[in-house]
Amino acid sequence: MQRYFVKDMNNKIEGQDAHHIKRVMRMKDGDQIIVCAHKQCVLASIKINDKDVSYQILKTLDQIEMYDVTLIQGLPKKNKMEFVSKYATMFGASSIIFTGMQRSIAKLENKEHKLKRLQTISKEAAELAHRAYLPYMNMEKSIKDIDFNIFDEIIVCDEDEEQVALKAITPLNKQKKYAVVIGPEGGISDQEREMFKSLNATFVTLGTHILSTESASLSVLSFFMHENNK
Repeated sequence: MQRYFVKDMNNKIEGQDAHHIKRVMRMKDGDQIIVCAHKQCVLASIKINDKDVSYQILKTLDQIEMYDVTLIQGLPKKNKMEFVSKYATMFGASSIIFTGMQRSIAKLENKEHKLKRLQTISKEAAELAHRAYLPYMNMEKSIKDIDFNIFDEIIVCDEDEEQVALKAITPLNKQKKYAVVIGPEGGISDQEREMFKSLNATFVTLGTHILSTESASLSVLSFFMHENNK
């Protein structure tokens, strides 16, 4: 069943979503969709009147409580940013923050344009994955611009770590806010390691093989998904 995210439950669907309903899906009066806003989803019946699409709520849907995981991704190249935006959304990240790090190859330019593009990709991924809400997404020029004090636990995925595996962060707590840090193509610098050590971060290995920057987060997020389904 098609799922659409709206700003508010005001019984209207507008813009590209309305176009998708009418022109792409070719829906008719009475067809059912799922509408989501403010982390709540409802089953609804639509009504099409010329250019307008409205809906009537049939029932409120139950939602599964997920872990609050913010992905802090060292700024990668453009196509890799799109990959991360899509799949980190599908794998359950509650927030995605791209940030410049000392070894980042890419530079943070045209922020507003890039952010809008990535948010569109994330929205499509959230609809496909049947998420209840869209992840918050932002870009920061430097990792020093991020307030790590808002997190209860910081997890740094480090290729230099050989002993501590992901299971070391269990048991997980759904009342906690987790931050997962992934370095850019060049990895995490020694100076950044020292900064995270001062924040009492947990350094973990993702296994024997070195993963690319755009795929590393999926290993961690899938771990949270697995724990959530226990």
